[in-house]
Amino acid sequence: MADPASYLTAKVASMVGGLFGGFAILTFIKPKTIGEAFMRGGMSVGSAMVFTQPLLVMADISNNWESQLMGGFVVGFLAYTVLGMVANFLQKNQNKDIVQVVKDVKKD
Repeated sequence: MADPASYLTAKVASMVGGLFGGFAILTFIKPKTIGEAFMRGGMSVGSAMVFTQPLLVMADISNNWESQLMGGFVVGFLAYTVLGMVANFLQKNQNKDIVQVVKDVKKD
């Protein structure tokens, strides 16, 4: 089993990377409210904490704090972007039923 201190260091590095990734995309995609910015930032940090380690294992990258920071940045950046796209899609189609949404998607 891994040393608890190294595990904690890896998680903190992932979370900091996710925060920086969320901040980076925040400069391009402006949130509508402060609450939305905090919500997406929290999702970036949480996603980075959970998904950085599997990303590094899949990419066969060494597991050190620099890699955790870099991986967290990538995951945080992507999480903020994907969350924004899904939220915009759902907001755009909130008053439609699923059949109409499928027809609209097929039409585009």
